Amino acid sequence: MKLVQALIIILITGTVYSQQKSETIVKAIADEACKCISTIDSNQEHKNKAIKNCVANAIVKELNTDVSINENNTSEIQVDIEAYKKVEAYLVEHCKALNQVAFTENTNFKHATSKNVLAQLAYDDGMEYMEEQNYEGAIEKFSKAINIDPKFAFAWDNLGVSYRKTNQYQKAIEAYKKSLEINPQGRMPLMNIALAYNLKKEYKEAIKYYRKFIDIYPEDPEGYYGIGLILYTNGKQKEGLDNLIHAYTIYTKLNSPYRADAAKKIGFMYNDLKNEGKLDMFQEVAQKYNLKIDSK
Repeated sequence: MKLVQALIIILITGTVYSQQKSETIVKAIADEACKCISTIDSNQEHKNKAIKNCVANAIVKELNTDVSINENNTSEIQVDIEAYKKVEAYLVEHCKALNQVAFTENTNFKHATSKNVLAQLAYDDGMEYMEEQNYEGAIEKFSKAINIDPKFAFAWDNLGVSYRKTNQYQKAIEAYKKSLEINPQGRMPLMNIALAYNLKKEYKEAIKYYRKFIDIYPEDPEGYYGIGLILYTNGKQKEGLDNLIHAYTIYTKLNSPYRADAAKKIGFMYNDLKNEGKLDMFQEVAQKYNLKIDSK
C-alpha cells in the first residue's frame, strides 16, 4: 500500500485509559524518546528514521507491545499506531531536542564554521547563550562572530534567530538576507526569513520566500506547511488546504513526528469549512491526495 493512498486523520478519538492515566503514560514515553532524540547527530542522512526508532523503542519499553506501526510492510520496530501518534503530538509540543535535530541545517558546507578561531569561539559562546534562552547575550556574541568573519553563514543564521526571538523581526530579516548572500540555497535562512515576514504580517514577502524554499526543496514539507497556513488564513482556503495536505503527505512519507501537527491543522480546517458549509471544497482537495477522514 502506498502511503498517500490511505492516509487517515482522526478528528475525534476515544481513549482506552482514563485521560489522566493516558496522559501520564504518553509523557513517560515522550520523555524517554526525547532523551534518545537528543543523541541523534543532526547531520546524519536519515534523521526522521532515527527519530521514529527513538519513539518506537520508548513505546516498546513502556508498554511492552509488539503491535505493528509499519505502513510500508517493512520489518522495523513494531508498536501500536495510536500510541505512536499521541507520543508524536506530545514531542512536537514539548521536546526541544526534536526541533534542534529536525531543523538544524547540515554543517557540511564551507561557511558552516569559521576558520578564524576568534569568530568560532564567539559563535560557540552565542550558541551557549541560545541554549540558555539568553538571546540578548547571543546577539552580542553572534554579532562579534560576523564582525570578525563576515562570511560566517551560520553566525548570520543564528543572529537572525536571536533577533526573531526578541521580536526584532526586521533585523532578523536583514541577518537572514546576509546568510542567503553567502549561501542562496540555505535551508534555515530561507525558512526563517519567510517566518519573520509572516510575523511582521508581510504575507506577500513571506509567500515569496516559501515559494523559493519549495523551488529548491520540493520534497521538504516545511515550505508547503508554511505557505498553506498563510494562504488559508488570508482567504485562499482551497489553495491553503491543498498545501497543508501536501505537507502532511510528505511528513507521513518521511515518518516525521510533525505530521501530527499538520493533521491537527487539517482537522481545524475541516471543522471550519464544515461550519461554513464548504465541505465539498474540503472533499475535493482531500480526494486529490486520497485522504480519508474519520470524523466519528
